[in-house]
Amino acid sequence: MSLPPVKSAIQAVKYLEGITPKNIPAALLNSQEPIVLKGYCAHWPLVKAARLSDVDAAQHLAKFDQGATFHTHHLPNTEQGRVFYNQNMTGFNFESSQQKLPKILDDILHNAQSKNGKCVYVSATSLAQSLPGLLEQLEALPDINMPLVNIWLGNASRIAAHYDFAQNFACCVVGKRRFTLFPPEQLENLYVGPLDKAPGGQEISTVDVPNPDFAQHPKFARALAAAQVAELEAGDALILPSMWWHHVQGLSGLNVLITHWWRDTPTKMGRPMNALLLAMMSVRDLPRHQRDAWKNLFDHYVFEHRPEYFSHIPDAAKSILASPMDDVSLKKLRADLQNKLRR
Repeated sequence: MSLPPVKSAIQAVKYLEGITPKNIPAALLNSQEPIVLKGYCAHWPLVKAARLSDVDAAQHLAKFDQGATFHTHHLPNTEQGRVFYNQNMTGFNFESSQQKLPKILDDILHNAQSKNGKCVYVSATSLAQSLPGLLEQLEALPDINMPLVNIWLGNASRIAAHYDFAQNFACCVVGKRRFTLFPPEQLENLYVGPLDKAPGGQEISTVDVPNPDFAQHPKFARALAAAQVAELEAGDALILPSMWWHHVQGLSGLNVLITHWWRDTPTKMGRPMNALLLAMMSVRDLPRHQRDAWKNLFDHYVFEHRPEYFSHIPDAAKSILASPMDDVSLKKLRADLQNKLRR
């Protein structure tokens, strides 16, 4: 597959050199802008093996195989590595199966050497469950409590632009990857597909980012004007802030990415997407004047929330109005919501 060059109009992500696991500032991990750390993990054994050859990298990975199965996607060569929907969006353009690591690596290396090879792609898979020995070779991130560490691997692939709620620290350990990044406010210009049916479970942009059709997606030109691109080589890391949209291309015959996900609030606070879906069900189709009134309430209690709005209420009576919400109020609210949703 011949990939087009990055358009010169796209801004490059900020790059920093000299940052390693031993000196990375904890505050840097929570940057609200994407940042590439050149050579951050260049000393990792897997990265060193990758610099010898793809075969050496595959052999290094295979050392940690404990017989786990990986959810693996297979795309015919006609799809050019684009993990996407089928033509009418009733399904997807790939087939999936559970496979073990040696078979996956053999398929990737075989298809990488074939001009008509298929795309083999494994998305987020927990290292703790699949390859715990490899996880032990990675240094912990400072002040990040138990991030979810996942591995992604495959040959040349194109993953549609999507966002993650979690903060992401992504380490390119084998091959090369290109991230095309869009800030959250570009949502309207990305032509997002169905919320309840997406190739990886997370809603995606329907624009083919490397080959956009501006006749079909004219507003995407605005998204490109705000885009940033990060070109990662083996050993580089990307700080990817929460909610940034990212299109990811695997540019090599064998590509391996290791991501660290974490959130800024406890998991007991729930997923914001749940609130969005409930609002779509309960608020979206109200008459406009009622939606405007509810928007005012959402701003007051959520988006423009300020402690002084509730200073007239005694602390003992604030309950769910207190920020952050205490465990007692949280449990009561969760139970109340579950009861109301059953009605």
